[in-house]
Amino acid sequence: MTIVIEETLLICLVLNSFIIKLTAMILKDRARLWLLSALIGSIISIMLPLFHIKVMLKLLIVIFSCSLLVCISFKFSNFKRFLAIFGVFVLTTFVFGGGCYAVESLIGSFPLFCVAIIAVVLYVIMRILLIYQQRRDKLQRFTYNVTIKDGDKVIYEEGYLDSGNVLYDTVTKKPIILVTFDVFNKLYQNINYINALTKNFDKSIIKDGHFIKINGVGSGTSILVFTIDEMLINNDKSFKDVAVGLSFSSFDKSFGKKILLNNVLI
Repeated sequence: MTIVIEETLLICLVLNSFIIKLTAMILKDRARLWLLSALIGSIISIMLPLFHIKVMLKLLIVIFSCSLLVCISFKFSNFKRFLAIFGVFVLTTFVFGGGCYAVESLIGSFPLFCVAIIAVVLYVIMRILLIYQQRRDKLQRFTYNVTIKDGDKVIYEEGYLDSGNVLYDTVTKKPIILVTFDVFNKLYQNINYINALTKNFDKSIIKDGHFIKINGVGSGTSILVFTIDEMLINNDKSFKDVAVGLSFSSFDKSFGKKILLNNVLI
């Protein structure tokens, strides 16, 4: 009996810890004293079935224990914030309970330790989904519609605002936006990738074309910098004679965008 209680307590502790951690992640908050909170919740979960109490009273105790765990682990300044945290906490709890119920419906009853395995799998899956969604939201928040105009050429792309891009052209003293070769090639189709990479081309054919030494986001010892006639951001901000740098750092793989905007321009 002692072993069963200890095993149950450990599994409840794992479950409650996962619920608190995921609640914090969803709310983009930090869980404090989460281990103490998880332990208190686990003790209540074990003790509750030992007493023969009515369903309504049991429900009230569950609501009280969830509220207690929320109060211990999270800070809130008003009742509305408390309800938001409480709601996420309860929904996350249902996800773990629903996952166990779904497995039990498929394969029948299973040993207690399987609950911990299911919880770990659900926790990992939910963490991956949340990290992906939060990264996607961050990218979307700093993504802008960019229109590049140069002569008779008009290019429509999405640009990402990177706080790390603080490059300035040492010649014109202008902030530099970075573009991939794909964007550059739309402006100068007669320069292929190999020639651009090896800098084996006549820079005089490029408007204000020159090389500057850089460190960091542009990657390499120097990059080609040139000028475009106009750049529009979200069709409401217009910049004339913008300095553009050709980058081979593959930032498009990290941000999913072919233009890296300069922090000064937004």
